[in-house]
Amino acid sequence: MSEPKNTPSKGDVLIVDDNPSNLSLLSAMLVERGYEVRAAINGAMALKAANAAPPDVILLDVSMPEMDGYEVCRRLKAEERTRVIPIIFISALDALRDKVAAFEAGGVDYVTKPFQLREVLARVGTQLLLHRQRKELERQRRELEERYLQIQQLQSSVKGYLSRRAWDSIVENASSDAPRPPAREQLTILISDIAGFVRLSEQTQPGPLFADLNLYMALMTQVVYRHQGEVDKYLGDGILAFFKDPKSAVTAAYYMQRRVLAFNDRQERSGRLPFLTRIGLSTGPVLLASIGTSGRREFTIIGGSVNLAARLQAESKAGGVLMDEATFTGAGSPEGAEPVVMQLKGKPDPATMYAVSPEVIEKEVPEDPGLIPDDPAASGGG
Repeated sequence: MSEPKNTPSKGDVLIVDDNPSNLSLLSAMLVERGYEVRAAINGAMALKAANAAPPDVILLDVSMPEMDGYEVCRRLKAEERTRVIPIIFISALDALRDKVAAFEAGGVDYVTKPFQLREVLARVGTQLLLHRQRKELERQRRELEERYLQIQQLQSSVKGYLSRRAWDSIVENASSDAPRPPAREQLTILISDIAGFVRLSEQTQPGPLFADLNLYMALMTQVVYRHQGEVDKYLGDGILAFFKDPKSAVTAAYYMQRRVLAFNDRQERSGRLPFLTRIGLSTGPVLLASIGTSGRREFTIIGGSVNLAARLQAESKAGGVLMDEATFTGAGSPEGAEPVVMQLKGKPDPATMYAVSPEVIEKEVPEDPGLIPDDPAASGGG
């Protein structure tokens, strides 16, 4: 009894045989079992049919005029569109060399004539199952590759928002059951800020203002990394960076202010307000740790040096640099830094800090070769 016509097809089978009786017998048997069947009486027709609409499996005779089954198989396997189609040879040739030739040409199975219908059905069913499993595995492989590419793109985007230390912390904590304990290090903290930025934001249109701010941040960040520092985070219009070497931190601070001079010259020529920058430096032990909850964590630096750098930044002159004694000493007592006795908020006693004036920066620090676009549109604004 034939299966209902609305039953889904078990698969698309192409039968290639120059014997009409074989074609008729195989076609009737496979159609009755729910397969879609196409027929070809020679190799040329088989190649054309397979390329036009690749079947799920091919039953291929060996002995055919003009082009035998071995050649048909080799040509199918040479084409990207048809190379994965499983090919079952059906032939009256039963010598070992004929079977070996079939497998060498790319066949997956070999049935000798006269064949048993149940055997052919079993072999067709097996190869269709394997073919579908291979196609599903290939689909899953492509899907995994796409997801991997998406993850890589996401990682690249996320890393742009984090310092290298923060990213390393995320990777290490993700691969460990226990969070990485805080690390105590001796670092020089640099904090910069644009004086009166609130006033600037009230006097400037948001589009041009943030275009200029993005350029400014890019220029400052470039200096930090050029001098072996690392940006921990952006504090609105400010920057929190850290350095292992106080001398590198001081040099970076000098060049940041020198670059701000060139940036502000560009601002004035463009009819924009200048970004007057203050920088504070402090050296001492700090903790580098990941804090927060399971739903929201942040890598940050904690310690007295961070607080002190923030206070020094607030007390620094616009265009200048203010550092604590540990930074001054660690940097080798840089020229141009003058001692200043200060009473800082939260400190019981006055302390000696070292200030570098804007005049010293402009006179003693050479121009930085960093790119400062002349055209306001080059920063993305305008």
